[in-house]
Amino acid sequence: MNDVKQLIKEINENNDKKVVVYALDGCPACEELKTKLEKVGVVYENVVMNGNDKMWDKLDKMGGSEFAPQVQVEDYLIKEEEYETINELIGKTLTRMLGRKITIK
Repeated sequence: MNDVKQLIKEINENNDKKVVVYALDGCPACEELKTKLEKVGVVYENVVMNGNDKMWDKLDKMGGSEFAPQVQVEDYLIKEEEYETINELIGKTLTRMLGRKITIK
């Protein structure tokens, strides 16, 4: 339990890092991601991608795909091929935020 408290403390200390979630309204995986990030206290900007061609073009230029959700931490976009589950995506998001490997099971 102390590990969880320590992790949440570290997240709070690193919430100055910019985290952007690119999501679609009505997407179950997107909702799961946002709910879990909120549970551990990650502050993020939510970008709704429905009908947002300008943002899809931006993601494409950053190496992203036509897939949601995608997460950007600072200047790094976590690409679709880097994770298989929402928990893996959260782990990679926290790893980028905290500068150490975080695995969520």
